[in-house]
Amino acid sequence: MAGFVDLHCHWIPGVDDGARDLDAGRAILRELRALGFARVIATPHMRPGLFDNTAARLRAAYADVEAQLDGAGERPERALSSEHFFDDVVFHRLLSGEGLPYPGEAAVLLEFYESSFPLRLDQLLAQLRQRGLTPVVAHPERYRALWDQPDTLERLLDQGAVALLDVAALIGKYGRRPQRCAEQFLERGLYHAACSDAHRPDDVEQVARGIERLRRLYGDEELAALLAQGPREILAGSAW
Repeated sequence: MAGFVDLHCHWIPGVDDGARDLDAGRAILRELRALGFARVIATPHMRPGLFDNTAARLRAAYADVEAQLDGAGERPERALSSEHFFDDVVFHRLLSGEGLPYPGEAAVLLEFYESSFPLRLDQLLAQLRQRGLTPVVAHPERYRALWDQPDTLERLLDQGAVALLDVAALIGKYGRRPQRCAEQFLERGLYHAACSDAHRPDDVEQVARGIERLRRLYGDEELAALLAQGPREILAGSAW
C-alpha cells in the first residue's frame, strides 16, 4: 500500500533530538518512502528552554537541508511544520502568527506535558479554532493524564481537536501502558490519523511493525483511513 502521508517526523538534522546528520535524515526519508509514504511533513520541536526553535530558525534550517538533497531519488515529497509544545510562550506565538502550522495553515501539531494538561485547555484550543487552526494532539497515548481518563481526550475531540497516533506505540515502543492506551483509543475510534514520529533511521523498522500490526488488527481500509485519508483531511482543513 502506498500514498501514505506522515504528519509527524523529525528528519531535519541539527535542530532537535531528531536526525543527527544529513545522512541520517536522508535514510529516514528513504526508508519511509519504502514503507509507502508519499509525503513527509517535518515537525521539529518548538519547546522553549529545551529546543529554542523559532519559526524563522526552522525555515532557515529546512531551506538549508533541502538545498543539500541531491535530487528526488527515492525520497518522498517534503514540507515543513513544527511540533509545538503547548506552553504560554508557544501558545502566544500561535495566536500571533509566529508558529509553524501545517502546510495550508488549517491545522497545527501540539505536544503537551505527559502528566497533566493546562488549565482551561478547552478555552485555549477554542482560541486556535477561532483563528482557523484545527488542534492536532500529538501521540495522546503517551500522556499519563489520559491513561485512566480517555473521556478527557474525547471531550477535546468533540470540541474540534483531532488525535494523531504514533503507530509504533502499537508494538510497545514506549511501554505497555501507552500501547494499551493506543489500542483503547483505536477501539473507541478516537484517532483521525497516524504518523511515524521517526527521529532516527532505526525508528522506521518499528514504524513498519506498527503499521503491520494496525493492518492485522483493523485491515487495509482502516490503515488507509489513518495513514492516507485522515492526514489529507487534516491538511485540507476538513477533519472536523
